[in-house]
Amino acid sequence: MVSQACSFVRNIIIARLISPADFGIAATFAVTISVFELTSNLNMDKLLIQAEDGNEVAFQKTAQLLQAAKGLINAIFILLLGGPIAYLFGEPRARWAFFLLALVPLLRSFIHLDTYRFQREMRFRPAVAVDVCSQVLVTVVALPLAFWLRDYTAMLWILILQAASATVISHVVSERPYRWAWEKFYVRRIISFGWPLLVNGLLLFIIMDGDRFIIGSAHRLFPGSSLTLADLGVYSVAFAFTMAPTMFVANIGTSVVLPHLSRVQRMRSEFERRYSSLAQIVSLVTAAVCIPFITAGGRVIALIYGTKYAAAGAFVGWLAAMWGLRMIRVTPTLAAMALGDTRNAMVSNIVRTTAVVGIVIGVVFGAGLQWIAACGFFGELMALGTCVFRLKREHGIQASRSVKPLLPCAVGAGLASGLSAAGVSTTGPIAAIFVSVALVAAVTSAMLLAFPTLRSQLRGLDFGAAMPAANEQVVS
Repeated sequence: MVSQACSFVRNIIIARLISPADFGIAATFAVTISVFELTSNLNMDKLLIQAEDGNEVAFQKTAQLLQAAKGLINAIFILLLGGPIAYLFGEPRARWAFFLLALVPLLRSFIHLDTYRFQREMRFRPAVAVDVCSQVLVTVVALPLAFWLRDYTAMLWILILQAASATVISHVVSERPYRWAWEKFYVRRIISFGWPLLVNGLLLFIIMDGDRFIIGSAHRLFPGSSLTLADLGVYSVAFAFTMAPTMFVANIGTSVVLPHLSRVQRMRSEFERRYSSLAQIVSLVTAAVCIPFITAGGRVIALIYGTKYAAAGAFVGWLAAMWGLRMIRVTPTLAAMALGDTRNAMVSNIVRTTAVVGIVIGVVFGAGLQWIAACGFFGELMALGTCVFRLKREHGIQASRSVKPLLPCAVGAGLASGLSAAGVSTTGPIAAIFVSVALVAAVTSAMLLAFPTLRSQLRGLDFGAAMPAANEQVVS
């Protein structure tokens, strides 16, 4: 929560002090980092959590060596491609900034993996220290930095400072000395586990940043398009605004849900019980987050970021619904990963990338930001269906365990969309807040009535029950 709050505050500070066009250039930095990070990520941190021998010293040393090599390669590629990237986004004056951006993956590559190894034992304080301290530090300096520079370079220095501080703090909170090793057995393990996720990383770039990449480069690639860097700035504000809760749930899910399910991967009944519990909780959280965004998101964006971003109100509902589906998909994706299946995420994201085809076609014919956001929603809907279907086919987890908790959430979001289209969000903040609270309360009541186990979980009586000790898992 602190991490997402810091990110939220930084975006407000920078968006208020720079123009939408400069914010669009700043967004291209994030897109550039994402394309290299996601397409080279073997998810060694997740393997250290999931693997039964993930606590081995040689395993961790080998993972740290591969991580450092990956960061160096990414930095070299950014240096080589900085000029063409700046030209593609139509900002040759920012060429030097893209060269300097190579420091970000290089600094991140030296993060100590002890913070992930601790999570095997549900120890999260070191990881929290790394994330929170680095986020708070860059948030504190964001205001004076943005006030001084007043352009996109403020975001560049924030990215570099955050990468450096996170790396330093990870070494401070670690227990083992930071070392490298080359063990062929572990290298093969890492590659075997990570190659589907490597492909998935490319797909994630297309999903997470493909739309912004298309918006930012549309004036170069598609002569019929009227999209500009200012449009990218408006879209990026709405994108980050609606994405923050999803990233919060995804980060919590990866940290808590993955070891929670991995520990009972050989205990079928307990695994399914925990999966159902998590699906219900995530669906309830999704409803509580998405419905207010759909009914009042546009008004809130204009209020927080300024009227120069008011155009986001036309499509923020689509983005909120899209991220809601993404939030729902976290549970089946991590359930498959806990069972050693990394292909589920890859296949689901292959389906999700079909939305980019619709986006490109729309942009070629002059479609605006609303079309782009709607394509993302329908792509995410297809990806969720694929993820749940594969979980049933490959692992026998009934689709009803995922679909039933989703239904009340979907009904509430549908009602919110209808009321928003009818103009509720424009009648005033009081009406929008009242409608949001009423719909969230209705969905919550429906879920508590439909799922008795959810009531006991929220009372804290059931969710952590039957947590097996390590020796219990081995025996089973």
